[in-house]
Amino acid sequence: AEYGLSLCWALLLATILAFILQEGTVRLTVTSGHSLGQCLKLKYRNTFKIYKVALVCWFVAGSVFIGNLFFSLNCWAGGVDAVLAFPGAAEVSGWQGALLRVGVCVIYGVITMVLLWHDKTDLLGIMLGFVMMGMVVLFVIVVVEIGINWTEFGKGLIPNIPGSLPKRAQPTDLVLSLVGTTALGFNLFLGGEMAKGRTLVAAQRGILFSVVSAMIVSQLIMMVGAGQYNASSTEGYSIQGLSRFIEKITGTEGVVVFALGFMAAALSSMITVILGANITARSIFFDEDTDPVIFVFKSNLGDTSNVIVNTRAEVDENTTIEQTKPEGKLENGTEILENGSGVLGKEIREIVADPKWVEDRKVKLQRRNHIMNQSINLIQTVISVVVIAANADRLFIILVAQVFNGALLPFFSICLLLCINDVEFMGSSPQKWYANIFLFISVTISLFLSCNTILEKVLGSLLVLSTRLYVAMAISFTGMLALCLLTTLGKNILDSFRRSKMQGLQQL
Repeated sequence: AEYGLSLCWALLLATILAFILQEGTVRLTVTSGHSLGQCLKLKYRNTFKIYKVALVCWFVAGSVFIGNLFFSLNCWAGGVDAVLAFPGAAEVSGWQGALLRVGVCVIYGVITMVLLWHDKTDLLGIMLGFVMMGMVVLFVIVVVEIGINWTEFGKGLIPNIPGSLPKRAQPTDLVLSLVGTTALGFNLFLGGEMAKGRTLVAAQRGILFSVVSAMIVSQLIMMVGAGQYNASSTEGYSIQGLSRFIEKITGTEGVVVFALGFMAAALSSMITVILGANITARSIFFDEDTDPVIFVFKSNLGDTSNVIVNTRAEVDENTTIEQTKPEGKLENGTEILENGSGVLGKEIREIVADPKWVEDRKVKLQRRNHIMNQSINLIQTVISVVVIAANADRLFIILVAQVFNGALLPFFSICLLLCINDVEFMGSSPQKWYANIFLFISVTISLFLSCNTILEKVLGSLLVLSTRLYVAMAISFTGMLALCLLTTLGKNILDSFRRSKMQGLQQL
């Protein structure tokens, strides 16, 4: 808002990136039957492990947890500002103001924990959605009242980096934060879980509606914020300043609607962020679909043996078994090699899952998931309550959370790009060449934005803007080229072009 409408292009770019990335993770899930977290667990199952989980999966889960913890702090900070937006609330000071702040944080924490414990988040989401719609209508009224400078808006759609303002957030930080909060990294894991059981077309429509709605709401907020800042540029942007600006146009009733909508958005985000961390951790650590299952092998001689194999293997008399334990031989003499592979002999008569083991395993996984989920709920909620109740700089926390998660987005996007080009997951419907182009460009752009912001933080004034942009561009292009050469990504992308060419020749 402090830079007017000059960063509208960043919001549009963030919306396009959000759609491409989320559509990719949904297509991966619909085609493979597994979410991104599950695919990563399967893809790197034969790499170095810590407690039977691949190291890269630990890094993914840890990154989502830390990133969502920052987002959780962001949500609590916004929730407190929402309460202070009510008429007269910001004037409460001293011990009374501290008591209000602490009380609000604790109430948010109790509501969040109760809803997550009892799994009653869906009903709340519907209720909060109606409240937030009231806030959207309010912003439309305010925008109509203050008017739109269409010339400035048009210029804002052209990519540019405005000059920095003293004692204000850096424009590069704001660009990355807009991308990070619109194309949320953890949505790549959350969206896949939500797409299970849906058709691809239905999921794509849902994503399109979601990202376009978010863009419109964000654009309205940017316009209202820019109007407030232009009306009182000496005050600077703040939620309380925005509240006073709205009150001048709509009266006290408008401020109440704004505060209630803001509270609803904050509470909804608190729950969604923690759920995102839970779902990502569950898909990586304790997931029924990707955990091995014991199969009982019955030979014609009547003897039986148990061996744990991966559930994705189609087991028959010629199948190579991916074996977790035990090593050695089956009772019928079929050898299980130390690397976990072996071939079933022709004498195998029947292969059935051990029902007792499967049921016991299911109960054990559910118990572990419950403990893990409640631990994540408690840790993220308690830290958020304590930090924000201690009166940490809320605007600074919000900016750090958004920039940090924007910097994580390239890593999660690369994970998606690798999995969606893996024939193990997409064999029934391989990635199309044009989809690869869009996704590859999106990942490169997210990497470029992250590099640009990191260079600005590390080198500061040592690099002028143009030089910094060129260096960030070179790093991002070099990084993507190395990714293609050092992994199977380059080959898989070239294969997508060959398939397209062959299909075109067949049609002719």
